[in-house]
Amino acid sequence: MSYRAIVVETLSSSFEEGINKLKVSAVARKPLRKNQVRIAIRAASMNFFDLLQMVGKYQMKPPLPFAPGSEGAGDVIEIGPGVTKFKLGDRVMCGMIVGTLAEEVVLAENQLVKVPSTINYAEAASFPVGYQTAYHGLVTRGETKKGDYVLVTGAAGGMGIAAIQLAKSLGAIVIACASTEEKLQLCKNAGADHVINYTTDKLKPAVAKMTRGHFCDVVYEVVGGDIFHQCVRCMAGMGRLLVVGFAGGEIPKLPINLALVKGFSLVGVRSGAEFMLNPAVLRETNNALISLAEQDLLHPLIIDQVDFDLKEVQRLYKLLANRGARGKLVINIRKPAKI
Repeated sequence: MSYRAIVVETLSSSFEEGINKLKVSAVARKPLRKNQVRIAIRAASMNFFDLLQMVGKYQMKPPLPFAPGSEGAGDVIEIGPGVTKFKLGDRVMCGMIVGTLAEEVVLAENQLVKVPSTINYAEAASFPVGYQTAYHGLVTRGETKKGDYVLVTGAAGGMGIAAIQLAKSLGAIVIACASTEEKLQLCKNAGADHVINYTTDKLKPAVAKMTRGHFCDVVYEVVGGDIFHQCVRCMAGMGRLLVVGFAGGEIPKLPINLALVKGFSLVGVRSGAEFMLNPAVLRETNNALISLAEQDLLHPLIIDQVDFDLKEVQRLYKLLANRGARGKLVINIRKPAKI
């Protein structure tokens, strides 16, 4: 038996080339091993690092060929020997390095989380990467507490919206930064207390005014480049500057004397690698996030949803590559569960 998947067969020299080379292929089913579960994927979502993987520029390089997609949700349709946490028909969600833009995935049961009743398949497929990264950054690494001023860059994307919602659930005062007024309105809708358009305003004077000179206790930085350098100048003493990613394409260099003079900490946030090395951290993260979701405090913002069609998948990846995405992009795989 086989199933359909979107496949990257060879690496490309540009995002455009990588997107245009995507194919739909039939993939042979593999038998389940001990503690493994087979999931019929109902929905999968896209992330910017999918594009980086297509051109070989992501820190984790999957072997070729591979199906892109790191987040998915669906139904348990087969259980391997030794599985105790799930039963046939359970709704589950998963975070992976690659693989969710497919009709099926096979994972160890400890890589799966039951979907809370408060969210649907599309929301569940948009949940793992953004919220797990936000929790690992803001809580585990950033020690965000009630009353902290938290600045989020790239705030209208899926990662940014997750960080805004989580920071608000922690009682923080959130300053969201984005590049258009439309995106800033999405940030306000997600709960941001203040917003800054960083195409028209410099961060330091705006943050100084909003915080009455206190500046930022935590910065959740996903853009890199000049935005990172502006964030450095927005740090409060004992603040935590969280390095989450470089969506802008430029990896900045920090004048290290600024960390000494301003007295802040530079903190790397590598949630995926940390979760693989320390499964207990992943369990703690998931338990906390599920509790917040069950309280209806976390809801991914989905801005486009399409069916499992190659041209539609390519269209959404081009939107992501051109920085046109606001919130999450979801593919409805819609494979019926066969139990």
